[in-house]
Amino acid sequence: MHVRRLSALLPLIVSTLVALGPTPSSAAATEEQWSPLQESGGSTLAVALDAQTTALVSVGGPDDATVYDQRRTAAGTLGPVTEVMTVEGADHCRPVEAVTALGNFAVAVECQTRTGLEDPPTTLVELVWTGDDGWVWHVEPEGDLASLDYSPQGQYVAFTTNSSYGRPHHVTSYHADLGWRDLTRGEIGATGDDMVAAINDAGDVVALRGAGSEDEPGYWYGGRLRIETYDDTSGMWSRRFTRSYPDGGIDPAGIDLADGRVVATLVRSRSTGRLDGLEDKVVLLSGRPRSPRLWSSPRWDRDVLTASAAITQAGVGVAGWHVVADGRTAESWFATWAPRRTRPSVHDLGWRTTLTAAAETGRAMDLSVSANGRSVIAYVRHRRGADRAAVAGVSFLVGRHGGLSRQVDATWLQAVSTTVDVTASATATSITLGRMTGLFVSSPTTQFSVLP
Repeated sequence: MHVRRLSALLPLIVSTLVALGPTPSSAAATEEQWSPLQESGGSTLAVALDAQTTALVSVGGPDDATVYDQRRTAAGTLGPVTEVMTVEGADHCRPVEAVTALGNFAVAVECQTRTGLEDPPTTLVELVWTGDDGWVWHVEPEGDLASLDYSPQGQYVAFTTNSSYGRPHHVTSYHADLGWRDLTRGEIGATGDDMVAAINDAGDVVALRGAGSEDEPGYWYGGRLRIETYDDTSGMWSRRFTRSYPDGGIDPAGIDLADGRVVATLVRSRSTGRLDGLEDKVVLLSGRPRSPRLWSSPRWDRDVLTASAAITQAGVGVAGWHVVADGRTAESWFATWAPRRTRPSVHDLGWRTTLTAAAETGRAMDLSVSANGRSVIAYVRHRRGADRAAVAGVSFLVGRHGGLSRQVDATWLQAVSTTVDVTASATATSITLGRMTGLFVSSPTTQFSVLP
């Protein structure tokens, strides 16, 4: 088992992530420093585009269904607030994820469809900033964001959605010259499945699909992992890899693609036979779609709260995940997987947090990696009974063999149920801090910090 403490390899990161305090020596060594936290009204997501500009995407207006754009310079100057579009027939929108490439970026905004139901379906707004051509968007009337991916050279961006109502999955892509394309994939089996997908610069897609449901404690049906590819030239889908899990289920969490190689995270579940006795473990996948390598965490945990996956142009996989080991405490893990290694290097980040509302909804940890290896990770630590939480943020560079360098860290004391969202571009990184006032209830006030 290739599991080691992070402190054995990355003392600069550990000094912040374990010791609850920034390390001035780390910032001084690179002459880089995180900007002071700046507040932003409304539900805002800060997206570092490059060393000079940060985009602030927010929602507001009637029913909180209007999307706005504002730019911040490296000197801290804020430009005008510009209205992008209003989502018809929806309210309570929130920007949930962003990716960048070559100064452009894409943002997914989730809204509640205005139906009058107590639990309305999700409308997903898929927005792309195209530089000289401005904003373009596509609205998915019903679907939850599963994955968001820019191709390595920024030619295509792909949004993947899953339906909560048994409708087809969608992989919606955008190309500056070709416009929008929507690929639909019907659910498989009686209980359906979920899907995440990534896209390359030729418009080809790799999709990871997982299924499985528990009929009653100890009895599973239809556990399955599948990898499919779409060839843009032929317009055909092909099945590349299948594995059955008759005693458990598979939930795809994240996927990324570079030079024909994929890296993905998924959650494997099993039943202990007890009421509410479900157990989870994280599985990492790396390699060609036809013959990937799979690595599983050595133990079963009570729950996996969130898991992410990314790959650099050099083919190095990067992953992070947040798990509930026992009781009401979550642990943070990080891994790199170099192309020539048979298994990943996996590191316990050392911090623990109680199961706040942010942690339970998977928003107390986030990871983002750009194609050139520029990366950022952030996560929350809260001790039981404490009236404040600490948020650790680290920007770093992933080398072609999986080594980490140019580490710049920071720690902020925040409210107990703080949420984190991070983005990495080729030259800059950003962290957005929000807060949850209850389960699935977000505060309208956010803060952000940028490392140019």
